[in-house]
Amino acid sequence: MKGTPAGAHLETILVVDDTPANLKLLATLLQQNGFKVRMALSGALALSSIEKSPPDLVLLDARMPQMDGYAVCRRLKSMERIRDIPVIFISGLQDTEDKLKAFDAGGVDYITKPFQISEVMVRVNTQLMQKRLQRELMEQNQRLDEMVRLRTRELSAANERLALLNRTKTDFLSLIAHELRTPLNGLMGAADLAFDSQRTGQPEAELHALYEDSRRRIMRLLDDAKLLGEVELSGQGRVGGTVSLDEVMGAVQGSLHELVPAPGKRVTLPADGLGLVCGESLSLQKALRCLWETCLKCYTEEEDGVVAVSALPRLEDVVLTFTTRKHRLAEPDLVHLFEVLAVSKPFPGGDLGLGPALAMRIITLLGGRVETKNREPAGLEITVWLPRLTARGE
Repeated sequence: MKGTPAGAHLETILVVDDTPANLKLLATLLQQNGFKVRMALSGALALSSIEKSPPDLVLLDARMPQMDGYAVCRRLKSMERIRDIPVIFISGLQDTEDKLKAFDAGGVDYITKPFQISEVMVRVNTQLMQKRLQRELMEQNQRLDEMVRLRTRELSAANERLALLNRTKTDFLSLIAHELRTPLNGLMGAADLAFDSQRTGQPEAELHALYEDSRRRIMRLLDDAKLLGEVELSGQGRVGGTVSLDEVMGAVQGSLHELVPAPGKRVTLPADGLGLVCGESLSLQKALRCLWETCLKCYTEEEDGVVAVSALPRLEDVVLTFTTRKHRLAEPDLVHLFEVLAVSKPFPGGDLGLGPALAMRIITLLGGRVETKNREPAGLEITVWLPRLTARGE
């Protein structure tokens, strides 16, 4: 039975016995089984040898003059650097008390004399195998700890980059909302004066209508950018209080004439009795209006279309579902619909602007959530969960 495979590192065993003949016998047997062997004739010499060059295992005689094996083992186990070296006692003492004394001193096994070499090798190999496994486990844990530290540093750096990007985006939105308003007011004022001084014919009227539409879109984009920036800054908390969802829906319904200028487009609304939800009226109106407009832009000005809004009141929340029967989104756009300016191409009815992102931020701030999916065979479905106050445990 070989203790070490050919070509591998030879494991070292220190044999401690005050009888030279015993030392020589054990050393020869261990060397024949593939181990590197050191010898010590006393406990003091054994401790000195161990401290200078720790072996992989110690075979220790229990009875020796001056310092017996029990004292040697206790000294060895008291030193941090070498306490993990396994110690197997070899002794002619066969009483249970002697064995218990050996284990109490820190020994891991006990062999009685006269011994069989096969028994010695089995016990030695068992302890060395356990030590190898413990060492491998410790090394693996160290590698895992290093991997965790490295991954933690990477995640921390990624979070810092994301935080920087979010701050940059919020600063950019604030810049658009505040810094561009003044020069645009000047440009628009000059354009108003120019239109007022011109004769009113058909070409001028068409040009003026185009100008008014562009101005409304620009001013709304500035308003949305300002509100989105404010929502981003307050995104760590939630808006308190409750609001009647019926009143919010009624207020949005009153503004639908602005959203549905074409007579062929229709919106069907849910019935009353939706109760209270978390939030503040104006912000929730803004979010729902943005979602309605997103659905309405599934149709061009020339197309007829229906946006159906259904509601499912539940104990903990109200589920609103906006559905269309026309336009479908490409999968990447579907995933990123509620990100700022993430949709790759305009909807049939025009650019989405900041509307979807603003709606999602407001609803999330209120403790709700928004999801979207394509309908079969065609159409879009946006689902909103608006929590009630009791659902948030307040």
